[in-house]
Amino acid sequence: MDREKVAVIAPDALAAASGKHRPVKRVLERMLPHAAEQLHIRLFGVADGHLPSQGWMGGVPFYCLPGGRLYLESLLRHLRKWRPDTVDVHGRPLLACQLKARLPLSRVLLTLPSARIFSPPCHPKACPTQILESVDGLIVGSERTKAELLAQFPSLVTPVWVHLPGASLEEQAVLRWTPDGEQQRQQRLMELGWTNRKIVLLAGSWPPLRDEGHIVSALTEVLDRVPEAMLVFLAADSPGSGSSRELLERPKQHGLAAYAPERIACLPAGSPYSISDRYLLADCLVLLPGDEPASMLTRIEAMAAGLPMLDASDAPVLEFAVDGLLAEGAGDSLADRIVLLLEEEEFRQVIGRASREIVRRHYRWEHAADRWVSLVRARGIQTNAGRRSAKN
Repeated sequence: MDREKVAVIAPDALAAASGKHRPVKRVLERMLPHAAEQLHIRLFGVADGHLPSQGWMGGVPFYCLPGGRLYLESLLRHLRKWRPDTVDVHGRPLLACQLKARLPLSRVLLTLPSARIFSPPCHPKACPTQILESVDGLIVGSERTKAELLAQFPSLVTPVWVHLPGASLEEQAVLRWTPDGEQQRQQRLMELGWTNRKIVLLAGSWPPLRDEGHIVSALTEVLDRVPEAMLVFLAADSPGSGSSRELLERPKQHGLAAYAPERIACLPAGSPYSISDRYLLADCLVLLPGDEPASMLTRIEAMAAGLPMLDASDAPVLEFAVDGLLAEGAGDSLADRIVLLLEEEEFRQVIGRASREIVRRHYRWEHAADRWVSLVRARGIQTNAGRRSAKN
């Protein structure tokens, strides 16, 4: 039996060294080669001069097409010739709507980075409901994004699925609690001038002024209670994550100025330290509000590294995480939980080992690929035409 054909439309240039869609690019790079064992996949992006017009990404052929006005017609020529069963469009709602209108026999899915993509500044003349109803299914990166989307469009009949990313245990092979891991960590801390510090890694974006009170209060309390504690902001490559300068300046302006610069620092996205190195430096990770797909990717990568994490927004960390175990040993406040993780090495190990085991069992890139394949297979999705016929 022939494998189903699936065209994946990347949101931007595939070769961008950095930029607002980098987390999406990382997911595609890691997941699609595994999915290609079950599906016939082609990846399409926008040409930017860094990659040839076509090539291979881990066994998946990619095509870089001219941008601007030429992009849609060029993409349609490829798709009409190849005749994919499913087209998965990442982060471009209007393009998904246009493709569905021009390729009525293909199922067209829209993978959304967040519900905020439909805000007026993004698409001032678009009709979000019409776009969402035009496609055959919506894929989002978290239960939180799904809830926001359904709250924003309560009458939506297009099915919405949650697809979580994965992580590679092999990339996080050196763990904090091993002798090699501790030696490497101490070396990195010495290089940065942070010897004997207890590192609270913060990922995401600093919240608006109206929402930052409890976070400032918690972090101030941590710095007061743990003299060795240091706040290190991790600048990300995604919309809403904030630049290195913004991440440093906002906390200094609102309640944490007394601790800067000795105890507040930032590892920018362009830092020479790899993702695994950044997690190895930390004693715990605190997730600030930010771009949801990037946040979910950070969560799972941190779990793969065995790094305990907390959500500063007071939202559930992850359905499969060990937050319940942490809640039993900690007080009610965010500060109490951070202090517990900083001061109790054995407890950090318990949380870290449990998190890594969860990733090993359920959230490796192979697992993410299997979940995505189940969404795009022909027998798993009903077209809009069929859904409307059933409804009538």
